[in-house]
Amino acid sequence: MRKLILLVILFSLSATTFSYAQTKTSQKEKFQTTYNSSKALVKSQAFQYIGNVVYNNKKRERLDSNTNTISINKSKASGQVKSLSNLNKTFDLDGEIEDYMVSFNDDNQRISIEFSVNQYNVFIDIKPNGNAFLTVSSGANNTISWTGRIKN
Repeated sequence: MRKLILLVILFSLSATTFSYAQTKTSQKEKFQTTYNSSKALVKSQAFQYIGNVVYNNKKRERLDSNTNTISINKSKASGQVKSLSNLNKTFDLDGEIEDYMVSFNDDNQRISIEFSVNQYNVFIDIKPNGNAFLTVSSGANNTISWTGRIKN
């Protein structure tokens, strides 16, 4: 009798776990709509990057998103992003875009964008949840990064 009761309990627990696993949505499924929207924006080559936070390896600061925006419109970039307040530097990204490359990783739902404008190398990495990480470099020791989002 004990074995029968244990068997019934074990069966009911495994059935509950199995049915829960069937209804639980995966992270990939949750972010699929966001990823598809980001992918469509990037493919159009007409979007804005809006920075919220600037950071380097040691420090990070919140930004005014109204003044830290870069617009990408086909072959031109316009806008500026500011560095950390103690560096007091602005990256002016107005000009013709060169070497524009995009890669879509549908398995990981990640988008990578790379291009040059003026003397700057620009990298944008878009995550499945829509967060976009911008890195601007103008030499070996002159790199700074921002966290933000893209929109049309």
